[in-house]
Amino acid sequence: SPFPPPSSFPPPSSFTPPSPFPPPSPSLPTAPNASISQPPPSTSVAAGPAPDLKSTTHALSTRVCGPPAVDGYVHVDPKCLQESPTALWWMNYYARGGKQGALKAHIEPAADYDGLAVYWGINNTKASAEDCAKQCLEHMPNRNGGGPFDKLPCNAFAWCPDAVCFEPDAHSHHKGDCWLKFTEAPAAPEVNMRGDLPEDYRRRHPNAPVRVQWVSGVLLPEGVQLTNGTFGPRWKW
Repeated sequence: SPFPPPSSFPPPSSFTPPSPFPPPSPSLPTAPNASISQPPPSTSVAAGPAPDLKSTTHALSTRVCGPPAVDGYVHVDPKCLQESPTALWWMNYYARGGKQGALKAHIEPAADYDGLAVYWGINNTKASAEDCAKQCLEHMPNRNGGGPFDKLPCNAFAWCPDAVCFEPDAHSHHKGDCWLKFTEAPAAPEVNMRGDLPEDYRRRHPNAPVRVQWVSGVLLPEGVQLTNGTFGPRWKW
């Protein structure tokens, strides 16, 4: 694999991992920053004072709209997401002149992070996880032809490295598919799958691989650390 495993540290006590796995760490490879020349999207959010690291970390670790996959995404409320601490932090960041391309991409191999698609992944083919991260770094809200989540920024992504990548859903996922997503609390992402899949999961899904194929990541401002996050509802699908 082109992605060296990150250093190991114990996962948080909020969940029990299915097997030992390399959780994300600040030493994960990162995609190169991509500068963007476009002005920030129009927004009604007035530029507030720059938040300190503690308040930024809190905003990007807080989830108020609930796990999106809890009922198969039926209940998801775009307005709630637009008013979430995560989205409001992004809008304030843009209003203060912050650039999407100045954020830092954290990449984790053998992991699938949940989120709402701000750019559809099927047939959005990229050569590498870094290229997928770069597209997220260049993506801006309100410029993608509509859709329920068009007003949300890209702060998470998932890339398929194999000929076919397993997901417990109705879609077919193929090599190079790059999904751009918005997630609340990107510093503590909801994880669909990670590392080696246990036997009970593979009994539920006979087509599942022994190890997760996807490569996922999030965008965070400098100084905000990526944590292990928690397993989301899709882990129980």
